[in-house]
Amino acid sequence: MHIFIDESGSFSGFHAGSISVVGALIIPDVMMKKVASKYEKFRTRLPQEKGEVKGRLLNEKQVDKVVTLLVRNEALFEITALDLGLHQENAAREYQRKLGEQMLAKVSMFREDVQPEVKGASEYIQKVPLNLFLQALTTFDVLHHVITKATTFFAQRKPYELGSFSWRVDGKEKAKVTRWEEWWAHYAQGALANMSQRRPAMMLPEQFNADYSHFEKFDAQDGSKEKGTSMKLLLKDLQFCSDVQFGLEFVDILTNAVRRALTNNLQKEGWQNIHRLMLHNNDGPYISFVLFQETGDIVHNATYANVVNEGFKNDGRLVLTKRNLGLALDDLQGEKPIIAV
Repeated sequence: MHIFIDESGSFSGFHAGSISVVGALIIPDVMMKKVASKYEKFRTRLPQEKGEVKGRLLNEKQVDKVVTLLVRNEALFEITALDLGLHQENAAREYQRKLGEQMLAKVSMFREDVQPEVKGASEYIQKVPLNLFLQALTTFDVLHHVITKATTFFAQRKPYELGSFSWRVDGKEKAKVTRWEEWWAHYAQGALANMSQRRPAMMLPEQFNADYSHFEKFDAQDGSKEKGTSMKLLLKDLQFCSDVQFGLEFVDILTNAVRRALTNNLQKEGWQNIHRLMLHNNDGPYISFVLFQETGDIVHNATYANVVNEGFKNDGRLVLTKRNLGLALDDLQGEKPIIAV
């Protein structure tokens, strides 16, 4: 599968309305050519900047046209938001400092051959500008959701898609990967490994119709201190791209549209169908929010509450197939359910 990642917002400014987001669009490999062919038929009519379609330039009808194309071609979308109006700058900097210290304390847990790189990456956490650190946190949350949710989703429908993960990130500089991007690509391995320990992926039991055999190629190798999935293997095909790619245009359009919706700069016609690309979540809205500490239901009193409640809480795609959903519901009738729905 191909995963395209982009952000919208500056990740700076601790005031009301300072909302930034990172989105990830998943397109099955078998659908890539078909999506591209359909997109080419109307792409020339979309507003462009230096030959590239930009989401901030699209009106509501144009955004919805792209969304509809992706819905019809089995794409999935994950997005995480950071509302800095809910946080204080000093608290964010303290969180950054503590995280760097925690990572340094864990350096000895890694293999000796990679310890220098891990140490350097951990030290960089404490030196990187705050806005880039916040962007990284938001990005890692998105990647974690992609890995945990998409794995279960495709294991039931197109298990062969789990044999290939191609990550494409919108690059910051033409023909050059910056030090920040190098650090991001490396540190993501450790960050996602930690997230996976705290919030492990749901693996369906044997009696459910799911095939994880193609995903086994990403299992940690013998002798590794990692358990389960090797993030190094899973993120091996990760590239920062500065050239025009349809997938990056798609994710830019979607990510920008969600941020515009949250900041009341995009009418319902533009965001009303985005939820159809997202997987249903029984525990809350389809948009994940980064929080440095528990603050209860942050959406309830937010200015964007109506948008989230109306457009990103219901009628998303089900993680389980109908057959497996039936098995799960039957299981809930027992005393010890093996899976929650």
